[in-house]
Amino acid sequence: MTAPSSGPLLMNAEGGTLFSRIGEERLRALLWGFYAQVVKDELLGPIFRSRVGPFPGAGWPVHITRLEGFWRAVIGGPSTYRGQPGPAHTGLGAQAEHFDRWLALWKAALAEYLAPAEAQAMLALASRMRVTLQRFALAGAISEGENP
Repeated sequence: MTAPSSGPLLMNAEGGTLFSRIGEERLRALLWGFYAQVVKDELLGPIFRSRVGPFPGAGWPVHITRLEGFWRAVIGGPSTYRGQPGPAHTGLGAQAEHFDRWLALWKAALAEYLAPAEAQAMLALASRMRVTLQRFALAGAISEGENP
């Protein structure tokens, strides 16, 4: 997934990027706080724990670092992220209700960690990304169902 072009979500009137307004520390705290809730969630927790391991150890430091790089790239910060988030969601067993729950938890975490304008911008970005990620996840589920 490529980062969206600069626009109202990424730049403010003074030319500051969304990353410059959020900052490295708040972005990292947001991600750790959000995934601490995700792994406790009855619907999402089993998927994440089976893929990444017990929180906060196992593969979580690497996973959060990768996600931080992704979000940095998306919101105009320095990043070396070169992954492919769509294909990474194939084969997770996630359905539309998983993405609904992910977005609800994300919205709650954004409200807790960010100022309203930044939270709204991050929610809008995640909502747009959801379409692509869900398409990959559901395509993988259909393929797996067709080829037992």
